[in-house]
Amino acid sequence: MPRRNASKKSRHRVMVLAVTVVFMSLLVRVAYIQIDQGRKYSMLSVDEVTSTVQVPALRGAVYSSDGRILEMSVMRTSVIADPLIIHHPAEEASVLSKILGINEDKLLALLTEHSGYVPLATSLSQSLANKIISLDLPGLSFSQHSVVSIPSGDIVEPVLGSVGWNGQGSSGLEYEYNSLLAGTPGTERLAISPSGLVMPGGKSWIKQPKPGSGLVLTINESLQYYLDQALSQEIIKSHARSGTAIVMDPHTGDILAMASLDSVPGSTPQPSPLNLATDMVYEPGSIFKIITFSGALEDHVITPSTTFIVPDHMVIDGALFHDAWVHPTQPMTATQIIAQSSNIGTIKIAEALGKYRLAQWISKFRLGKPTGLHFPGASPGIVLNPAKWSPTAIGSTPIGQDTGVTPLQMLDAMNVVANRGLFVYPRLVKAIVSPNGRVRPVASRPPKRIVSQSIEAELAGMIEHVVSSPVGTGVHARIPGYVVAGKTGTSQIPSHTRPGYVPGAFMATFGGFVPAQDPRLSAIVVLDRPTPIYGGSVSAPVFAQVMQYALRLFGIPPVSVSNTPAGTEASQPPPLSPITSPLAQPVALPMTDSVIRG
Repeated sequence: MPRRNASKKSRHRVMVLAVTVVFMSLLVRVAYIQIDQGRKYSMLSVDEVTSTVQVPALRGAVYSSDGRILEMSVMRTSVIADPLIIHHPAEEASVLSKILGINEDKLLALLTEHSGYVPLATSLSQSLANKIISLDLPGLSFSQHSVVSIPSGDIVEPVLGSVGWNGQGSSGLEYEYNSLLAGTPGTERLAISPSGLVMPGGKSWIKQPKPGSGLVLTINESLQYYLDQALSQEIIKSHARSGTAIVMDPHTGDILAMASLDSVPGSTPQPSPLNLATDMVYEPGSIFKIITFSGALEDHVITPSTTFIVPDHMVIDGALFHDAWVHPTQPMTATQIIAQSSNIGTIKIAEALGKYRLAQWISKFRLGKPTGLHFPGASPGIVLNPAKWSPTAIGSTPIGQDTGVTPLQMLDAMNVVANRGLFVYPRLVKAIVSPNGRVRPVASRPPKRIVSQSIEAELAGMIEHVVSSPVGTGVHARIPGYVVAGKTGTSQIPSHTRPGYVPGAFMATFGGFVPAQDPRLSAIVVLDRPTPIYGGSVSAPVFAQVMQYALRLFGIPPVSVSNTPAGTEASQPPPLSPITSPLAQPVALPMTDSVIRG
């Protein structure tokens, strides 16, 4: 009996000891978790209710050369409600209705939804958002995002391009200069409620966003608007499918206006999704003859008075070439040939020049090469190697067929004539504006001489007759009080489905400069499938209308013909639009009826 009681006591002591060991182990584990691992679990709990988000920077603004904002990025605020923690929805609905301009009953329905996330407004201005924030209403949170604002409307849309959903430039200048415009995003830490809303006072900056730099364009907003309107009216009048036009300062290469419009049935023409001035490749037709004549003059194949016997048609390797009008075989000077745009006369000049020299001159005028503008999507054009020319190419190439160009390339070629042999690189951006407002001019590329000064002075005088001669093809480009030099072009449109051209489809072009004796402005107008089809009939009038407005806008007086004979070298004029800070208040230009009518 005593031995049994001793055994029981022994077992009891062992059990007590075991329980004590287990209990002590648990105490040690709890102490380890609370003391040694407490910081770790505390951080995990914080991570469960906080979030780190990237905050986009405001994109830099884009300004016109005359100091107006063409495009800018502005902050907008979204207001989100958590009805689960709103205890007085009727009172909040009453207050918010007056600020948001939303029906009170509609707001009350939103504020009483059985949800923790109900958007009330998604694009509030900062001033309106601040009014709501100052009320300190429970259950509301706010998030900011940037949107692109275009105060000038869509008149420069093909040039400016677009910004994608991710806030990055996706086309046009917005794409090309995205690294400058985009700025540097910031980082913000947010305290999040269980329902997913930002808790009051739960925002703190890790790194604040840095706004992007701005651009000052060479574009003049007033001229851009007028060009857009004039081109739109002609597209409607001539039933063209689309149209593009460019106005430049030929001495600096500054693009003063650039429009690209598509026809919309039953509505006014709208900005094209493409910048047709740089992206559209087409056969230019007779305006191309300025290159053929430049080469022939420089190589001493012709002079302005060299005479050719010109029939109205000829056959080359079985292909028929003809002039646009019926005439007997007759003597024509080189000046008459270009003034009346004789295809046969031009082909005879090209045959005397030779296809390899003609090809070299095409290359010198930078056709088939980038213009230097670096615009996204810009085409270098299509130029064939002369070794691969067909037997009929000596007839088609010198009159503007078989070679694909963009309107900008063709205006660059016209500027060579205006600049008396100098190729001037085009540009759209003249300055960068830092976030602090400092304006830094962008240097231009130096011009390159490709033709002798005296030769292009001769050609400038010859193409004056395109406009001034009673039988010239560009008589509708005349501007009262000014001498205009230019060239028409009417070309067929190649078929993409079969060899040859689309029946009845034509491109109409006019390009030129003014005043002819001292060029200050140059321009090109191209219309796709207009009626009538001729560049002299539909494109030249737009040129005259826009140039007359631009001459008044920039205060360019007529040049006396007696004081400055055609074909002489004029002194270099100052730039049309000197760089000024875009942050200054621009001066509004008068838009009277007399100016608009031109």
